[in-house]
Amino acid sequence: MELNYLKLYFSLTLAGLTIWGVDEAVDLYKIKLVADAASSAMKQSRLDAKSAAIKAQTQALKEKNRNQVISRQNSQIEAVIRNAQRTNNEICSFWRGEYNSSRTETNKVMMDGACKRASNPPDMSTTTLNLKGNN
Repeated sequence: MELNYLKLYFSLTLAGLTIWGVDEAVDLYKIKLVADAASSAMKQSRLDAKSAAIKAQTQALKEKNRNQVISRQNSQIEAVIRNAQRTNNEICSFWRGEYNSSRTETNKVMMDGACKRASNPPDMSTTTLNLKGNN
């Protein structure tokens, strides 16, 4: 049997190149899989970051709205308290004028009660307003 070295050389070279080509193809496929996984992880990371940002904005808006409601309620309470204090001052002035015009014991008692209420201004922690002499 005669060996043709040229055919053997080409056969071995072709076999080696084929094995090398398949190995490179497998490596490229593995790299593609890793790149796809990394890409998917990056997309998920971006989505998570956006979701966290939206949640933070939503929470900030809720907090802002709650603070506005509390501020509005406090303003209303302060207005009621100012009005009550103004009324107490007006009543005190009225009874002081009445007492100055006619010095009776009834006018003195009414003036003392009204001016006592006016001298004790209500504050934000007040649960009842001092309009009826319930000191």
